[in-house]
Amino acid sequence: MSKIILALDTTDVNKALEITKKIKDKIFTIKIGLEMWNSFGKDGVKKFNQIGINNIFLDLKLADVSNTIRKSILALDGINFEYLTVHSFGGSEMIKKAKEAAKQLNPNLKVIAVTVLTSINEKELKSMQINNNVEDLVLNLAKNSIEADGFVASGIESKMLRGNFPKHLLFSPGIRMPNEDKHDQKRVVSPAEALKYSDYIIMGRSLMT
Repeated sequence: MSKIILALDTTDVNKALEITKKIKDKIFTIKIGLEMWNSFGKDGVKKFNQIGINNIFLDLKLADVSNTIRKSILALDGINFEYLTVHSFGGSEMIKKAKEAAKQLNPNLKVIAVTVLTSINEKELKSMQINNNVEDLVLNLAKNSIEADGFVASGIESKMLRGNFPKHLLFSPGIRMPNEDKHDQKRVVSPAEALKYSDYIIMGRSLMT
């Protein structure tokens, strides 16, 4: 089974559907992020459901007070997806409420906690007056988000996370081929490196070029 999640970062739903139809048998699922969600929301998700994509990775990176998160997740009723991202920085209580709401919405829905974005490195952390190194911060955030079903982190941290959380799902974005432009990503690894310890890798530009 494929371990690739295709990141469809576009506002053109028809183009996204066309791409998905062509390769849906070669990928695990698709990722719908904020760009797409803000463009066509639930109606767009339903179009992917109609072509048989029901295990969507809905990457909304939710972060707010616990009650707002609970209501926001329950408001996602009516569409089929299997993974929903929230931000670890929202805190452990928010993660718990997110998990409760997710299970109320769909017992199979999994809450995935985003730790540190792959566009952030230690220089960026220092500019925010955060003195942890990236790996320690990822570990601390994951520990505080233990109620989640899995974590999003760079493949650089996947070995460490696998060792500490053997039963959690691990998703690695920031995947780049050798000699490929990193664009806005800082902590990148190759697909092979990431898949040593991660369950799934999230790829967009690399697959489209």
